[in-house]
Amino acid sequence: MSLAQPKTSTAMSGLRASGGTDFATRTQNQFNQTQGSLSTNPASLKTKLAGLEEVIKAISDELNLHKKEVQILRSEKDTLESVLSMKTQDVKKTLTNEMSRIEEEMKRHFAHQKAENSRLQQQITGMKGEKTALQQQLLGLQRRICLLYTSDAADDLLCVDLGGRRIIKKKK
Repeated sequence: MSLAQPKTSTAMSGLRASGGTDFATRTQNQFNQTQGSLSTNPASLKTKLAGLEEVIKAISDELNLHKKEVQILRSEKDTLESVLSMKTQDVKKTLTNEMSRIEEEMKRHFAHQKAENSRLQQQITGMKGEKTALQQQLLGLQRRICLLYTSDAADDLLCVDLGGRRIIKKKK
C-alpha cells in the first residue's frame, strides 16, 4: 500500500494544479481515511476497496471533464486563430487595393501636372517670342521717329539741334 500512496499524491497534486482544488482535497481526505482504516481494520477490506474504486472513478471523471475543457479551449483557440487570419487577410487585401488605387490616382495627377507644366512652358516661350517681337517693333518705330525728325529737320535747318531734334521756338 505504501507504493500506491506516492502515485496518488502525485495525481492529487496534478489535480490541484489544474484547478480542482476542492475536489482534490476531498479525494485526498477520503484516501487518507481509507488508508488509515485499512491499517486498523483489515476485516472490511472489500469496503475499503470499493471506496478506493469510487475515489478512482471520481478522479477519472474529473480528469475526463478537464480533458473536455482543454479540447474546448483548443477548439476555441483554433477558431479564433482562423478568424484572426481571415481578418488579417481581408485587411491586407483592402490595404493593397487602396494602395493600388492611390498609386493610379497619383500617376494620373502626375501626368496631368506634367501636361499642364508643358502647356505653361509653351505659353511662356510664346510670350517671350512676342516680347522680343514687340521690342524689335519698338526699336524699329523709335528709329523711324528719329529718321522722321532728322528728315523733317533737314528741311528746316534753323530749327534743328545737333541730335536732329526740332527746336520749337516760343512766340513772345
